[in-house]
Amino acid sequence: MISMRAQHLLILLFILMAGSLYAQDRPNVLFVAFDDLRPLIGAYGEPEPLTPNIDALADQATIFEKAYVSYPLCSPSRAAMLTGIRFDNQNWVNGKKVWTFPKMIQTQDTWPRVLRENGYWTATRGKIYHGNVPKFDSSAWDVPGKAKVKHRDGGPEIEKRIVDIGGRQDQIDEYFEKDAGPAALMYAAVDGPDDILNDGKTAKDVIDFIKNQRDKSKPFMISCGFARPHMPWVAPKKYFDMYPEDAGKMAYLPSGTVKDITKDPFKGRGTAFGWNEGVSDKTAQKLIRGYMASTTYADAQMGKVIQALKDEGLYDNTIIIVWGDHGYHLTDHGKWRKNTGYNISLRGPLIIKTPHNNKAQIVNNVVQNIDIYPTILDLLNIEAPEDVILHGKSLVPLLNNKKVDWEDIAFTCAVGNYGLVTDRYRFTKLEKGGYLLYDLKNDPHEWNNLASNKKYKKLIQEFETRIEKVVWNKPK
Repeated sequence: MISMRAQHLLILLFILMAGSLYAQDRPNVLFVAFDDLRPLIGAYGEPEPLTPNIDALADQATIFEKAYVSYPLCSPSRAAMLTGIRFDNQNWVNGKKVWTFPKMIQTQDTWPRVLRENGYWTATRGKIYHGNVPKFDSSAWDVPGKAKVKHRDGGPEIEKRIVDIGGRQDQIDEYFEKDAGPAALMYAAVDGPDDILNDGKTAKDVIDFIKNQRDKSKPFMISCGFARPHMPWVAPKKYFDMYPEDAGKMAYLPSGTVKDITKDPFKGRGTAFGWNEGVSDKTAQKLIRGYMASTTYADAQMGKVIQALKDEGLYDNTIIIVWGDHGYHLTDHGKWRKNTGYNISLRGPLIIKTPHNNKAQIVNNVVQNIDIYPTILDLLNIEAPEDVILHGKSLVPLLNNKKVDWEDIAFTCAVGNYGLVTDRYRFTKLEKGGYLLYDLKNDPHEWNNLASNKKYKKLIQEFETRIEKVVWNKPK
Protein backbone atom coordinates (compact mmCIF):
# COMPACT_ATOMS: atom_id res chain seq x y z
CA MET A 1 0.00 0.00 0.00
CA ILE A 2 1.22 3.49 -0.89
CA SER A 3 0.93 5.94 1.98
CA MET A 4 -1.30 9.02 1.64
CA ARG A 5 1.81 11.24 1.71
CA ALA A 6 3.40 9.24 -1.10
CA GLN A 7 0.18 9.50 -3.12
CA HIS A 8 0.18 13.28 -2.70
CA LEU A 9 3.82 13.46 -3.78
CA LEU A 10 3.08 11.34 -6.87
CA ILE A 11 0.12 13.56 -7.78
CA LEU A 12 2.26 16.68 -7.33
CA LEU A 13 5.02 15.16 -9.45
CA PHE A 14 2.48 14.28 -12.17
CA ILE A 15 1.11 17.84 -12.16
CA LEU A 16 4.60 19.31 -12.42
CA MET A 17 5.55 16.94 -15.25
CA ALA A 18 2.30 17.64 -17.08
CA GLY A 19 2.85 21.38 -16.71
CA SER A 20 6.41 21.06 -17.99
CA LEU A 21 5.29 18.99 -21.00
CA TYR A 22 2.53 21.52 -21.70
CA ALA A 23 5.07 24.34 -21.60
CA GLN A 24 7.35 22.44 -23.98
CA ASP A 25 4.45 21.78 -26.35
CA ARG A 26 3.33 25.40 -26.57
CA PRO A 27 5.58 27.38 -28.91
CA ASN A 28 7.89 30.06 -27.57
CA VAL A 29 8.16 33.50 -29.17
CA LEU A 30 11.25 35.55 -29.94
CA PHE A 31 10.45 39.03 -31.25
CA VAL A 32 13.41 40.92 -32.73
CA ALA A 33 13.05 44.60 -33.63
CA PHE A 34 15.60 46.69 -35.50
CA ASP A 35 15.51 50.48 -35.32
CA ASP A 36 15.51 52.29 -38.70
CA LEU A 37 16.28 49.12 -40.66
CA ARG A 38 14.87 49.33 -44.16
CA PRO A 39 14.91 46.21 -46.35
CA LEU A 40 18.52 47.03 -47.34
CA ILE A 41 19.57 43.46 -46.55
CA GLY A 42 20.52 40.35 -48.45
CA ALA A 43 17.25 38.57 -47.71
CA TYR A 44 15.46 41.24 -49.73
CA GLY A 45 17.79 40.99 -52.70
CA GLU A 46 20.29 43.73 -51.82
CA PRO A 47 23.75 42.38 -52.76
CA GLU A 48 25.98 44.81 -50.85
CA PRO A 49 24.89 44.77 -47.17
CA LEU A 50 26.25 41.88 -45.08
CA THR A 51 23.46 40.37 -42.99
CA PRO A 52 24.29 36.64 -42.81
CA ASN A 53 22.15 35.91 -39.74
CA ILE A 54 18.96 37.56 -40.98
CA ASP A 55 19.55 35.91 -44.37
CA ALA A 56 20.04 32.46 -42.80
CA LEU A 57 16.81 32.83 -40.83
CA ALA A 58 14.99 34.01 -43.96
CA ASP A 59 16.12 30.82 -45.71
CA GLN A 60 13.90 28.93 -43.26
CA ALA A 61 11.09 31.45 -42.92
CA THR A 62 8.51 33.62 -44.67
CA ILE A 63 9.65 36.94 -46.09
CA PHE A 64 6.92 39.53 -46.45
CA GLU A 65 8.10 41.47 -49.46
CA LYS A 66 5.53 44.27 -49.14
CA ALA A 67 5.32 44.99 -45.43
CA TYR A 68 4.31 48.54 -44.52
CA VAL A 69 3.85 50.67 -41.42
CA SER A 70 0.91 52.96 -40.74
CA TYR A 71 3.18 55.87 -39.84
CA PRO A 72 6.93 55.86 -40.70
CA LEU A 73 8.31 57.08 -37.39
CA CYS A 74 9.48 55.06 -34.38
CA SER A 75 6.88 56.14 -31.83
CA PRO A 76 3.60 55.65 -33.75
CA SER A 77 4.94 52.62 -35.63
CA ARG A 78 5.88 50.77 -32.44
CA ALA A 79 2.64 51.81 -30.73
CA ALA A 80 0.67 50.39 -33.67
CA MET A 81 2.65 47.15 -33.60
CA LEU A 82 2.11 46.67 -29.85
CA THR A 83 -1.58 47.66 -29.68
CA GLY A 84 -2.85 46.69 -33.14
CA ILE A 85 -4.22 50.23 -33.56
CA ARG A 86 -3.41 52.56 -36.47
CA PHE A 87 -1.94 55.88 -35.21
CA ASP A 88 -1.51 59.05 -37.25
CA ASN A 89 0.65 60.97 -34.73
CA GLN A 90 -1.21 64.16 -35.66
CA ASN A 91 -3.70 65.06 -32.93
CA TRP A 92 -2.84 68.40 -31.44
CA VAL A 93 -5.24 70.46 -29.28
CA ASN A 94 -4.39 74.04 -28.27
CA GLY A 95 -0.76 73.44 -29.13
CA LYS A 96 -0.53 70.33 -26.97
CA LYS A 97 0.00 66.86 -28.44
CA VAL A 98 -2.82 64.49 -27.47
CA TRP A 99 -1.39 61.21 -28.69
CA THR A 100 1.85 60.94 -26.77
CA PHE A 101 3.52 57.53 -26.92
CA PRO A 102 2.30 56.44 -23.45
CA LYS A 103 -1.27 57.40 -24.38
CA MET A 104 -1.03 55.39 -27.59
CA ILE A 105 0.10 52.34 -25.61
CA GLN A 106 -2.79 52.81 -23.14
CA THR A 107 -5.39 52.59 -25.92
CA GLN A 108 -5.89 48.90 -25.21
CA ASP A 109 -4.03 45.83 -23.93
CA THR A 110 -0.75 45.17 -25.72
CA TRP A 111 -0.08 41.71 -27.07
CA PRO A 112 2.75 41.10 -24.54
CA ARG A 113 0.17 41.61 -21.79
CA VAL A 114 -2.25 39.17 -23.41
CA LEU A 115 0.51 36.56 -23.69
CA ARG A 116 1.52 36.93 -20.05
CA GLU A 117 -2.10 36.63 -18.97
CA ASN A 118 -2.26 33.39 -20.97
CA GLY A 119 0.63 31.73 -19.19
CA TYR A 120 3.72 33.01 -20.98
CA TRP A 121 6.88 34.07 -19.21
CA THR A 122 7.69 37.46 -20.74
CA ALA A 123 10.89 39.49 -20.82
CA THR A 124 12.13 42.42 -22.87
CA ARG A 125 15.44 44.18 -23.37
CA GLY A 126 16.40 46.99 -25.71
CA LYS A 127 14.06 49.12 -27.79
CA ILE A 128 10.63 47.58 -28.32
CA TYR A 129 8.61 50.48 -26.96
CA HIS A 130 9.79 53.99 -27.76
CA GLY A 131 12.25 53.93 -24.89
CA ASN A 132 11.67 52.11 -21.63
CA VAL A 133 8.53 50.09 -20.91
CA PRO A 134 5.92 52.61 -19.65
CA LYS A 135 5.11 52.09 -15.96
CA PHE A 136 1.50 51.13 -16.64
CA ASP A 137 2.58 48.37 -19.05
CA SER A 138 5.43 47.01 -16.92
CA SER A 139 3.01 44.42 -15.52
CA ALA A 140 2.86 42.90 -19.00
CA TRP A 141 6.39 41.62 -18.37
CA ASP A 142 8.06 39.32 -15.89
CA VAL A 143 11.24 41.23 -16.73
CA PRO A 144 10.53 44.71 -18.15
CA GLY A 145 14.13 45.34 -19.15
CA LYS A 146 15.38 48.83 -19.83
CA ALA A 147 15.97 50.36 -23.24
CA LYS A 148 17.33 53.79 -22.39
CA VAL A 149 20.87 54.15 -21.14
CA LYS A 150 22.90 57.13 -19.98
CA HIS A 151 24.94 57.30 -23.17
CA ARG A 152 23.53 56.17 -26.50
CA ASP A 153 26.78 54.66 -27.75
CA GLY A 154 28.61 57.81 -26.82
CA GLY A 155 30.42 59.06 -23.75
CA PRO A 156 34.09 59.14 -22.73
CA GLU A 157 34.71 55.38 -22.85
CA ILE A 158 33.44 55.10 -26.42
CA GLU A 159 34.85 58.39 -27.67
CA LYS A 160 38.43 57.57 -26.75
CA ARG A 161 38.16 54.34 -28.79
CA ILE A 162 36.92 55.95 -32.02
CA VAL A 163 39.40 55.28 -34.83
CA ASP A 164 37.42 56.68 -37.78
CA ILE A 165 34.64 59.24 -37.85
CA GLY A 166 32.83 61.35 -40.43
CA GLY A 167 29.58 63.06 -41.43
CA ARG A 168 28.16 66.51 -40.77
CA GLN A 169 30.73 68.28 -38.59
CA ASP A 170 28.15 70.23 -36.58
CA GLN A 171 26.44 67.00 -35.61
CA ILE A 172 29.74 65.29 -34.80
CA ASP A 173 30.52 68.24 -32.51
CA GLU A 174 27.14 67.79 -30.81
CA TYR A 175 27.79 64.07 -30.37
CA PHE A 176 30.99 64.80 -28.45
CA GLU A 177 29.46 67.71 -26.54
CA LYS A 178 26.43 65.75 -25.31
CA ASP A 179 28.09 62.32 -25.10
CA ALA A 180 25.37 61.08 -27.46
CA GLY A 181 23.81 61.91 -30.79
CA PRO A 182 20.57 60.01 -31.38
CA ALA A 183 19.87 61.90 -34.60
CA ALA A 184 23.43 62.77 -35.65
CA LEU A 185 24.23 62.28 -39.34
CA MET A 186 27.59 60.67 -38.66
CA TYR A 187 29.45 57.37 -38.49
CA ALA A 188 32.14 56.21 -36.06
CA ALA A 189 34.23 53.04 -35.98
CA VAL A 190 35.08 51.99 -32.43
CA ASP A 191 38.05 49.81 -31.49
CA GLY A 192 36.40 47.53 -28.99
CA PRO A 193 34.31 44.37 -28.44
CA ASP A 194 30.66 44.06 -29.39
CA ASP A 195 29.36 44.53 -25.87
CA ILE A 196 31.06 47.89 -25.42
CA LEU A 197 28.01 49.20 -27.31
CA ASN A 198 24.37 48.90 -26.28
CA ASP A 199 23.24 46.31 -28.82
CA GLY A 200 25.96 43.96 -27.62
CA LYS A 201 24.71 44.44 -24.06
CA THR A 202 21.14 43.79 -25.20
CA ALA A 203 22.12 40.51 -26.86
CA LYS A 204 24.02 39.44 -23.74
CA ASP A 205 20.99 40.04 -21.51
CA VAL A 206 18.58 38.30 -23.88
CA ILE A 207 20.86 35.26 -24.01
CA ASP A 208 20.77 35.23 -20.20
CA PHE A 209 16.95 35.29 -20.34
CA ILE A 210 17.02 32.25 -22.62
CA LYS A 211 19.64 30.24 -20.76
CA ASN A 212 19.15 31.18 -17.13
CA GLN A 213 16.44 33.60 -16.04
CA ARG A 214 13.29 32.26 -17.65
CA ASP A 215 10.73 30.16 -15.81
CA LYS A 216 11.24 26.80 -17.52
CA SER A 217 7.82 25.57 -16.47
CA LYS A 218 6.27 28.07 -18.90
CA PRO A 219 6.63 28.91 -22.57
CA PHE A 220 8.37 32.23 -23.07
CA MET A 221 7.96 35.38 -25.10
CA ILE A 222 11.17 37.36 -25.23
CA SER A 223 11.51 40.61 -27.12
CA CYS A 224 14.89 41.89 -28.22
CA GLY A 225 15.18 45.43 -29.54
CA PHE A 226 18.34 46.53 -31.32
CA ALA A 227 19.09 50.26 -31.58
CA ARG A 228 21.04 49.96 -34.80
CA PRO A 229 21.04 50.99 -37.54
CA HIS A 230 19.52 54.13 -35.99
CA MET A 231 21.76 57.21 -36.11
CA PRO A 232 24.53 57.79 -35.16
CA TRP A 233 26.11 54.90 -37.05
CA VAL A 234 28.50 53.74 -34.35
CA ALA A 235 29.78 50.17 -34.55
CA PRO A 236 32.91 48.20 -33.70
CA LYS A 237 35.71 48.69 -36.24
CA LYS A 238 35.63 45.05 -37.37
CA TYR A 239 32.20 45.59 -38.95
CA PHE A 240 33.47 48.59 -40.90
CA ASP A 241 36.44 46.50 -42.01
CA MET A 242 34.07 44.01 -43.66
CA TYR A 243 33.32 46.64 -46.30
CA PRO A 244 35.76 48.16 -48.80
CA GLU A 245 36.42 51.88 -48.48
CA ASP A 246 34.30 52.63 -51.54
CA ALA A 247 31.29 50.60 -50.36
CA GLY A 248 27.94 52.34 -50.27
CA LYS A 249 25.68 53.05 -53.20
CA MET A 250 23.75 56.31 -53.36
CA ALA A 251 20.08 56.29 -54.34
CA TYR A 252 18.88 56.38 -57.93
CA LEU A 253 18.62 59.90 -59.32
CA PRO A 254 17.16 60.55 -62.78
CA SER A 255 19.40 62.46 -65.15
CA GLY A 256 18.79 66.19 -65.07
CA THR A 257 17.07 66.22 -61.67
CA VAL A 258 17.29 69.61 -59.99
CA LYS A 259 18.57 69.08 -56.46
CA ASP A 260 16.04 71.38 -54.80
CA ILE A 261 14.50 69.77 -51.74
CA THR A 262 12.38 72.83 -50.89
CA LYS A 263 9.77 71.68 -53.43
CA ASP A 264 9.44 68.24 -51.90
CA PRO A 265 5.97 67.56 -50.39
CA PHE A 266 7.56 65.75 -47.43
CA LYS A 267 10.19 68.13 -46.14
CA GLY A 268 10.93 66.51 -42.79
CA ARG A 269 13.94 66.80 -40.55
CA GLY A 270 17.13 68.07 -42.15
CA THR A 271 15.39 69.96 -44.97
CA ALA A 272 16.93 73.24 -43.88
CA PHE A 273 20.37 71.81 -44.64
CA GLY A 274 19.48 71.20 -48.28
CA TRP A 275 19.88 68.21 -50.59
CA ASN A 276 21.26 65.20 -48.66
CA GLU A 277 21.47 67.56 -45.67
CA GLY A 278 24.31 69.40 -47.38
CA VAL A 279 26.92 66.63 -47.35
CA SER A 280 29.06 65.90 -50.42
CA ASP A 281 28.59 62.73 -52.46
CA LYS A 282 31.89 61.41 -51.10
CA THR A 283 30.76 61.92 -47.51
CA ALA A 284 27.32 60.49 -48.34
CA GLN A 285 28.91 57.30 -49.62
CA LYS A 286 30.92 56.93 -46.41
CA LEU A 287 27.79 57.52 -44.34
CA ILE A 288 25.93 54.77 -46.22
CA ARG A 289 28.90 52.48 -45.53
CA GLY A 290 28.48 53.40 -41.86
CA TYR A 291 24.78 52.53 -41.99
CA MET A 292 25.63 49.14 -43.47
CA ALA A 293 28.38 48.51 -40.88
CA SER A 294 25.85 49.29 -38.12
CA THR A 295 23.37 46.93 -39.74
CA THR A 296 25.96 44.14 -39.90
CA TYR A 297 26.82 44.74 -36.24
CA ALA A 298 23.14 44.47 -35.20
CA ASP A 299 22.73 41.39 -37.40
CA ALA A 300 25.65 39.73 -35.59
CA GLN A 301 24.00 40.38 -32.21
CA MET A 302 20.80 38.75 -33.44
CA GLY A 303 22.88 35.78 -34.60
CA LYS A 304 24.16 35.27 -31.04
CA VAL A 305 20.59 35.22 -29.72
CA ILE A 306 19.48 32.69 -32.36
CA GLN A 307 22.48 30.52 -31.50
CA ALA A 308 21.44 30.57 -27.83
CA LEU A 309 18.04 29.17 -28.84
CA LYS A 310 19.79 26.38 -30.73
CA ASP A 311 22.19 25.67 -27.84
CA GLU A 312 19.21 25.22 -25.51
CA GLY A 313 17.28 23.03 -27.95
CA LEU A 314 14.57 25.68 -28.29
CA TYR A 315 14.99 26.84 -31.87
CA ASP A 316 12.59 24.39 -33.53
CA ASN A 317 9.72 25.19 -31.19
CA THR A 318 10.09 28.97 -31.27
CA ILE A 319 8.20 31.48 -33.39
CA ILE A 320 10.80 34.03 -34.51
CA ILE A 321 9.64 37.40 -35.80
CA VAL A 322 12.12 39.90 -37.25
CA TRP A 323 10.72 43.38 -37.81
CA GLY A 324 11.98 46.82 -38.78
CA ASP A 325 9.90 49.76 -37.53
CA HIS A 326 9.89 51.60 -40.91
CA GLY A 327 12.02 52.31 -43.95
CA TYR A 328 14.80 54.81 -44.50
CA HIS A 329 15.84 57.17 -47.30
CA LEU A 330 19.66 57.02 -47.38
CA THR A 331 19.78 59.81 -50.06
CA ASP A 332 16.62 58.73 -51.87
CA HIS A 333 14.96 61.98 -53.07
CA GLY A 334 17.77 63.94 -51.40
CA LYS A 335 16.87 62.76 -47.88
CA TRP A 336 18.54 60.61 -45.24
CA ARG A 337 15.83 59.79 -42.73
CA LYS A 338 12.23 58.57 -42.38
CA ASN A 339 8.86 60.25 -41.70
CA THR A 340 7.86 60.78 -45.32
CA GLY A 341 5.10 59.30 -47.45
CA TYR A 342 7.54 57.78 -49.93
CA ASN A 343 7.46 54.03 -50.43
CA ILE A 344 11.06 53.71 -49.23
CA SER A 345 10.08 55.25 -45.89
CA LEU A 346 6.82 53.33 -45.42
CA ARG A 347 8.17 49.87 -46.22
CA GLY A 348 10.11 47.77 -43.73
CA PRO A 349 11.36 44.20 -43.31
CA LEU A 350 9.11 41.53 -41.81
CA ILE A 351 10.27 37.91 -41.53
CA ILE A 352 8.41 35.20 -39.61
CA LYS A 353 9.64 31.68 -38.85
CA THR A 354 7.06 29.26 -37.52
CA PRO A 355 7.88 26.23 -35.31
CA HIS A 356 9.06 22.96 -36.85
CA ASN A 357 9.00 24.51 -40.31
CA ASN A 358 12.17 25.25 -42.26
CA LYS A 359 10.51 26.04 -45.56
CA ALA A 360 11.40 29.37 -47.16
CA GLN A 361 8.78 31.37 -48.99
CA ILE A 362 8.20 34.91 -50.20
CA VAL A 363 4.79 36.53 -49.77
CA ASN A 364 4.00 39.43 -52.11
CA ASN A 365 0.72 40.47 -50.52
CA VAL A 366 0.56 43.91 -48.90
CA VAL A 367 0.73 43.55 -45.10
CA GLN A 368 1.12 46.00 -42.21
CA ASN A 369 2.61 46.43 -38.74
CA ILE A 370 -0.93 46.30 -37.30
CA ASP A 371 -1.18 42.70 -38.56
CA ILE A 372 1.50 41.49 -36.12
CA TYR A 373 -0.77 41.49 -33.03
CA PRO A 374 -3.53 39.25 -34.49
CA THR A 375 -0.90 37.03 -36.14
CA ILE A 376 0.84 36.27 -32.84
CA LEU A 377 -2.44 35.45 -31.12
CA ASP A 378 -3.50 33.24 -34.04
CA LEU A 379 -0.18 31.35 -34.06
CA LEU A 380 -0.52 30.70 -30.32
CA ASN A 381 -4.24 29.85 -30.49
CA ILE A 382 -5.06 32.65 -28.03
CA GLU A 383 -8.31 34.57 -28.22
CA ALA A 384 -8.10 38.35 -28.13
CA PRO A 385 -9.76 39.85 -25.04
CA GLU A 386 -13.32 41.00 -25.66
CA ASP A 387 -12.42 44.68 -25.29
CA VAL A 388 -9.50 44.47 -27.75
CA ILE A 389 -10.41 45.55 -31.28
CA LEU A 390 -7.70 45.17 -33.89
CA HIS A 391 -7.25 47.18 -37.08
CA GLY A 392 -5.13 44.50 -38.72
CA LYS A 393 -5.68 40.84 -39.57
CA SER A 394 -3.84 37.59 -39.01
CA LEU A 395 -1.10 36.69 -41.49
CA VAL A 396 -1.39 32.97 -40.65
CA PRO A 397 -3.24 32.09 -43.90
CA LEU A 398 -0.39 33.66 -45.84
CA LEU A 399 2.18 31.88 -43.66
CA ASN A 400 0.41 28.61 -44.42
CA ASN A 401 0.43 29.44 -48.14
CA LYS A 402 -3.35 29.17 -48.34
CA LYS A 403 -5.39 30.72 -51.12
CA VAL A 404 -7.14 33.59 -49.43
CA ASP A 405 -9.11 36.61 -50.54
CA TRP A 406 -6.54 39.15 -49.32
CA GLU A 407 -7.12 42.88 -49.61
CA ASP A 408 -3.76 44.19 -50.79
CA ILE A 409 -3.88 47.64 -49.25
CA ALA A 410 -2.14 49.50 -46.41
CA PHE A 411 -3.38 52.85 -45.11
CA THR A 412 -0.68 55.32 -44.22
CA CYS A 413 -0.01 58.77 -42.83
CA ALA A 414 3.11 60.95 -42.77
CA VAL A 415 3.32 64.50 -41.41
CA GLY A 416 -0.39 65.17 -41.90
CA ASN A 417 -0.66 63.64 -45.37
CA TYR A 418 -2.87 60.55 -45.57
CA GLY A 419 -2.47 57.87 -48.18
CA LEU A 420 -2.45 54.23 -49.08
CA VAL A 421 -0.31 51.61 -50.77
CA THR A 422 -1.61 48.77 -52.94
CA ASP A 423 0.24 46.01 -54.73
CA ARG A 424 0.67 48.45 -57.64
CA TYR A 425 0.25 52.08 -56.52
CA ARG A 426 1.27 54.47 -53.79
CA PHE A 427 -1.22 57.31 -53.29
CA THR A 428 -1.20 60.38 -51.03
CA LYS A 429 -3.78 63.07 -50.45
CA LEU A 430 -1.72 66.11 -49.49
CA GLU A 431 -2.80 68.14 -46.47
CA LYS A 432 -2.22 71.42 -48.35
CA GLY A 433 -4.11 70.25 -51.45
CA GLY A 434 -3.22 68.03 -54.37
CA TYR A 435 -2.38 64.38 -54.82
CA LEU A 436 0.57 62.09 -55.37
CA LEU A 437 0.12 58.90 -57.38
CA TYR A 438 3.00 56.61 -58.30
CA ASP A 439 3.03 53.37 -60.26
CA LEU A 440 5.39 51.26 -58.17
CA LYS A 441 5.74 48.66 -60.90
CA ASN A 442 6.91 51.02 -63.64
CA ASP A 443 8.31 53.77 -61.42
CA PRO A 444 9.62 52.10 -58.23
CA HIS A 445 11.73 55.14 -57.28
CA GLU A 446 8.69 57.44 -57.46
CA TRP A 447 9.81 60.25 -59.74
CA ASN A 448 6.79 60.42 -62.05
CA ASN A 449 3.65 61.73 -60.31
CA LEU A 450 0.62 60.51 -62.30
CA ALA A 451 -1.99 62.56 -60.39
CA SER A 452 -2.48 65.13 -63.17
CA ASN A 453 -3.09 62.43 -65.80
CA LYS A 454 -6.83 62.26 -66.54
CA LYS A 455 -6.47 58.53 -67.12
CA TYR A 456 -6.17 58.07 -63.32
CA LYS A 457 -8.99 60.40 -62.21
CA LYS A 458 -11.37 57.55 -61.33
CA LEU A 459 -8.65 55.64 -59.47
CA ILE A 460 -7.77 58.75 -57.43
CA GLN A 461 -11.44 59.23 -56.52
CA GLU A 462 -11.65 55.60 -55.41
CA PHE A 463 -8.50 55.90 -53.30
CA GLU A 464 -9.66 59.15 -51.73
CA THR A 465 -12.99 57.56 -50.75
CA ARG A 466 -11.17 54.63 -49.18
CA ILE A 467 -8.93 56.93 -47.12
CA GLU A 468 -11.89 58.88 -45.72
CA LYS A 469 -13.35 55.71 -44.17
CA VAL A 470 -10.21 54.63 -42.29
CA VAL A 471 -10.21 54.58 -38.47
CA TRP A 472 -7.16 56.07 -36.73
CA ASN A 473 -6.06 56.31 -33.08
CA LYS A 474 -8.85 54.34 -31.44
CA PRO A 475 -10.65 51.00 -31.76
CA LYS A 476 -13.48 50.87 -34.28
